[in-house]
Formats: sequence, structure tokens, C-alpha cells
Amino acid sequence: MVKYPYAVLQRSKKERMVIYMTGILWYDTVICVLVFIFGSVIGSFLNVVIYRTPLHMSIVNGPSHCFSCGERIKPYDLVPIFSWIFLGGKCRKCKAPISARYTVVEALTGIMLLLGITACSEEERYATSVVKEIQLFLDDQPWAVNTGASNKPLFIYTADGEYVANYSSLYRFQLPNGSYNIISTTQSDSIPSPKNLNDIVIHQDPTAKTKYAISAPVAYKSPFDEPLSVRMYNRTGVLRLKATDRKSDKSYSKLRAVVSSPISGYKLSDATFVKAPIDVQREKETTTGGVNYTDDFVLFQTQSEGEQVSVRIDYLDKNNTVVQSKAIDGAFSILPDDTVQVAFALNNVDEPVIQDYTVTIASEGWNEEDINPEAPMRIPDGYRYVSPEENLESICKSMLADASVNEVKLFLKAGATYKLGTQTEIPKALYIMGQAPGDGEELAFMEMGNMSINCPDAIIEAFHFENLKIKVTTSDFFKFKNQAFHVSTISWKNCEISDLVRTMWYQEVDAAQKQIADHIVIENCRFLGLNSGGSGLFGLSTKQDAPVHNFVFKNSTFHANNLTRALITGLGSMTGELNVTIENCTFVSMAPAAMTFFDLNPKNTSSFHLVVRNNLFSGVCEVGQGTWFTTRNVTSKTFENNYRTNGFVVANWGVDTAEIPVETALPMETLFKDVAGRDFTITDKNSEVYTNGIGDPHWIK
Repeated sequence: MVKYPYAVLQRSKKERMVIYMTGILWYDTVICVLVFIFGSVIGSFLNVVIYRTPLHMSIVNGPSHCFSCGERIKPYDLVPIFSWIFLGGKCRKCKAPISARYTVVEALTGIMLLLGITACSEEERYATSVVKEIQLFLDDQPWAVNTGASNKPLFIYTADGEYVANYSSLYRFQLPNGSYNIISTTQSDSIPSPKNLNDIVIHQDPTAKTKYAISAPVAYKSPFDEPLSVRMYNRTGVLRLKATDRKSDKSYSKLRAVVSSPISGYKLSDATFVKAPIDVQREKETTTGGVNYTDDFVLFQTQSEGEQVSVRIDYLDKNNTVVQSKAIDGAFSILPDDTVQVAFALNNVDEPVIQDYTVTIASEGWNEEDINPEAPMRIPDGYRYVSPEENLESICKSMLADASVNEVKLFLKAGATYKLGTQTEIPKALYIMGQAPGDGEELAFMEMGNMSINCPDAIIEAFHFENLKIKVTTSDFFKFKNQAFHVSTISWKNCEISDLVRTMWYQEVDAAQKQIADHIVIENCRFLGLNSGGSGLFGLSTKQDAPVHNFVFKNSTFHANNLTRALITGLGSMTGELNVTIENCTFVSMAPAAMTFFDLNPKNTSSFHLVVRNNLFSGVCEVGQGTWFTTRNVTSKTFENNYRTNGFVVANWGVDTAEIPVETALPMETLFKDVAGRDFTITDKNSEVYTNGIGDPHWIK
């Protein structure tokens, strides 16, 4: 294979591509032509041997001559094949014909030699490959380089780390047979061509808005058997400082934050980090002697456990003289493409402290498919992480009582166990979210008492529960007496609640208290072993206008051991609007008594919109027992694509005949994997439930 000088490798990509591709083409062509010519010369000599040997003439001595006139043939008339063609197959002097046999022998000899050499060097000749397709991924998302005027290259190194060249996916390129390490970067300008793989280190500018990324080395051998695939990962994160005023102090007019961090560059040769400590400064003017400070610092993730990012706040007067300094010390996890938020008291008379903040930095290995299998969890913006060793109840109560905290957001570790006792008369928004479990992990488990809300003078944004396995140790999840509140949304997402003693919403109202929850949303949840008896799952007040006017049940399962009253009940005195959507849910009633699924019977609503779509109903019901729906004053309704397991009937469907769920071919015991074990996985992939996507998608696997 042709070797190109180093000067060629320093040309522009476009020039280099042209040189490489045209060079390879011309090299092969010239070699083939020379081999053929040499073979035809051998064929010309063979003609001499063929003619003279039978006549006992010397094949070495004696010049070539015309057989007719005896004229000596000039050297320029002895060129194989071409001389015969140029002379028209005749002697230059006497014009006697020359047999085409000589030309045929010359041509055949040239072709045979060319084929022979090709066969003998097959492996070497084709020990190159042109890379035609390049697949790039940034944070596991498809990504394209050089789509415009930018220059984001692929760097190519031999197996021993020697630099070969860099290319962009805009061009095809060819490599000789061998092992290579190929990496890529998002950096808009090509970094200086490093002569060795060990030399590549990219240092992120913490003040930059653009976060550069560089890929792990991808080992490839040429010729390629598959498209070139390079996975790249963003290695930067954001440290966000947020502070609140505690008192005014006009001795200063400017704030300066200094963040000291061992930021990292990525060393590709051995997939390790190279650290370079750096100080990043920001200044903000203040005219009041007190400011709500918020600023972001873009940093590489720190490498090893125990390393700290230190933060210092300087108070400066109008002459930029430091009046005083306060330091915040802590270990902060700077995760790729994520924000870590640190809140502190700015003007506290004491040293500023990190409020209820704990995090651990863990070292990382590099995995091409999973960038951070052992890295710390990503904590959503604004959430307070609660480790399994901490007291969830104490933290929650402290934050609920803290007037400076507008909403309580708690983040729990997947697979860990937490306890939260009864929380009465909660005055502000509450969010409890578990970490999304990975493969083989369980949901965060939370054992809790009941909750009540009391906030008569303001609207609370939300009560939200997500990625949790919940055990309610008291009778009810929410229990209300005469509290006053207005909550915009109460929601459960990807939660599992088993063996609830009574209800999700138990309400006793003696006075005309204002109790409103605009929306109840249940999505991707499983309620197993409901035992509310005659109280219903959401048993609203029957003494006045019901507090909830909008229900959404989606992609969820409701399994009842002993639930004789409806999943939603107590709407008789409701006024105004009512909207109920029940979609892609699985309902299983195991109570032989008179189970009522939905008691939607308002007397005085101005409008009532009902959607029941793609649901599966099943269970056990004695003959002459059970009610599916009771409705009144319905403005519009949609009943479509609902099914019931074979053999499941109720005494009163409460709808038109065409709206009754379609009976499946299989009964409950056959359709579900394990009813007794509460595993409602659809066993028959040919069933209409499976093929039509009916019921909770959790069970369609």
C-alpha cells in the first residue's frame, strides 16, 4: 500500500481526501498496466522460442527479421501488441502479412501474468477499506458532524497510539488493514493534531455556554465489517448557587462568588481524567446591601470520591475593596448535562451554611453503552435529596415549618426504605419523587401515615407522588375533617400502593369549608388489594359540592379485594362542571358482593363529559350483583374499545347495549398470568387484549 508523507496529512480534509482517493486509484491502475506490459514482453520472447526452436535456430543470437523479405525489424517495430496494431499486421517494407498469432500470444501472456499476480496478492490488494457510513451518538442521541461550516473531526490513531489523520463524516476515507482507535469531539474548531493518543486532553472553560464533549476511543479494524459507530458523552455539569436575603447591609455594593474546583479533561489513551484546579469568579452589583443571588458555573465532573468544590462569597464596596468574606464548603456532584443546586443564606449573621444538602461524589468507569453505571444519581432541579440514612419525617416536617421554603420537594433513592408518619394540615405544596429504578432495582419504598391539607388563604400548586412503592399504615391516604384548602393538582405517577386499608380520599365535613382539588390524576400506577368496603376509593363529601371536578385515570391497574362502593363516589351534590377520563386501565374486582365501579351520579352539574376508552374489566361477581356505571346529567360520553374477560358479568351495566365491554375469548384465569399473585401479565399474545393494546400497558410485555 502506498505510504503518504507527513506533509500530506497536514493538508486540509478536502485536499487530503482527494489525494488519498486519487492516489489509491492511480497506484492500482499503474501497477496493473506495468504488469500487463511486462507479461506481453514475455509473450514476445515466447513467440521467438516457438518459431526458432523447431528450426534449430538460436533463440538468443540473431536479430528479428521479416520472414518474407528478410529485412531486419527495427526496435520501434518490436513493441508487443502495439507495433502489430500500428503497422496494420504487415511488414513495414514489403507489406507481407504478419500472423496475428504473435499478438494473441503476447496479449494472453500479459493477461495471465496479471491474473496470476492478482491471485497471489489477493489478501494484500484488498487489505484496505473505504469507510462509507459513520454513525455518531452524543449522550446516546444521533448526532451529525460538519453539517455546516463547522469543523468537528474524527481523530484516527493506530493501535500503538500513533496519530494518522482526522476526518469528518462529510467525507469517505480509506484505511489500510490494521487496528485503529477512533474518537470524536464536539469542539467547533479542530484541536491541534496531537501526535499521540496520549496527548488529547480537552479542558472545559467553566464560563463557556457551550459544553464540549469528547468520545471514548472506539476500537476498529480495517477492512470494516460494519458502519463506523462512535459514542460521545457530555462530561460537563452546572453548579447553581442560589441565595436569599436575610438582612440588609449597605456596607457593600457588589457580590463576588469564587468557585474553586478540580475540573477535569478527558485522557483518551486509558479512559482517565486529567485534573487542573481552577478558580471561577462572578460579580454582581447590588444597590440595597442585599441581593437574591443566583448564578451558574459550568464545570467538568470531579473525578474521585472526597474531592470538594469550594465556594467563597466576597462582599465588595464601591472601590472593590473586600468588606468581608464568607465560605461555603461542601462536596458537590457535578453530573454530565445536569444541574446541582446549592441554597444558602446570604446575609445571615453567622457563616452561610448549605441548607439540608448532602451528596457524595463517586468515581466513574467508562462504559460505551452506559456512561455512568456507578455514578451518583441525578437529582432533579429544586429537589432535596434524602439519603436512606436520614430521617425523612424529620426533614419533611422541618421544611414544612420553614417559612422561607415555598414548596417541599424530596428526592428518594431507588430501592431504599423510608418512613413518613402522619402529616396533618400541610400548608404548602409537597412533591415526593423516587429515583427512577434501573435494571434489577425496585422503587423507593415509603411507609406513611395519612395526610391532610390546611391552607385557607392561598392556592397550592400540587401534591405529587412519583416512582414510589407506598404502604399506608393508617386507614386512609388523605383524610379530611374541616380543613380549608385549594390544590390545583393531586397526582400519582408510576406508584404502587398495596393493601390500602380504606381509601385514598376520606372526607368528613361538618361545616361549609372550602375544600377544592381541581384535578386528580393517576397515571401508570398499580393499586393492589383495595379494601375500602363501602367507602369507595375516592369517597367525596355528600353534604355539599364535591371538592374534585376533574378525574384522569390512565395506564393504571385497580385490583380490589373488598371494594363494594365505587372507585369514585359522593358526587350527588356536585354543581358546575364534571370531567372524567378513564383510559387504558385494568380493573379486577375480587369481591363477590355488589361491587360498583363508578358512581357518577351528580344531580346539579352544568356539564358532564365522560370518556371511557381501551379499558379491561375483570373479576368475580355473584349472579345478580354488581354495577358498572351509574350516571346522570351526562353532556357527552365516549365508550369505545372496552373489554371484559370471558364470563365476567354484572347485574347492571348502566349504559346502552352497544357501550357494554366486549367479551374476550379467554377467561380471567387463563388470560392473566397469576391472579392470586396479582400478576396480570397477558399470557396470550394472540388475544384481542394484547393485539389491541387494551388495559394497563404495564401488563402487555
